[in-house]
Amino acid sequence: MTMVADAKTYAEILHDIPALSSCDPAVLDLFVGEVVFTMHTAAGREIRSRLDSTGNLFVLVGGSAVLDAGDVYVALEPGDYFGGDTGRHDLTMSVRAEEDAEVLVITPQQVAELHQAGSRRHHPSNADWSPEVAVPSLRLLPSRRRLAALANSGS
Repeated sequence: MTMVADAKTYAEILHDIPALSSCDPAVLDLFVGEVVFTMHTAAGREIRSRLDSTGNLFVLVGGSAVLDAGDVYVALEPGDYFGGDTGRHDLTMSVRAEEDAEVLVITPQQVAELHQAGSRRHHPSNADWSPEVAVPSLRLLPSRRRLAALANSGS
């Protein structure tokens, strides 16, 4: 099996993808070490179905695959990526492993979180960001109480 990881780390591979190139390398290292899902697919098996609508970004890091877009076929090798929630096209495609393959699978939410976490390096405040920060919830008053509150406020 051909492995790109022999020459580059997974974080370096992810940093080469335009959608993730602005991410802080330290954030990508942490993501690869603790979060990323690695999928192993045997030769001849499907990596991504034409019916897949998850928006996941797939990054081939080992082996080889073929992308089938109907009348167009593209040979994929380690470092190539496909899928993703771009919102720019409706390309229907499937991807099949030519030889045993290793693929990193990144959800659209993870891409957004990587952008958010990685972008603080570019902000002058360098403020820490955490997705767990609580957002105050909006509490609606029952309609009678709301009307009474509006009447009492002079509105």
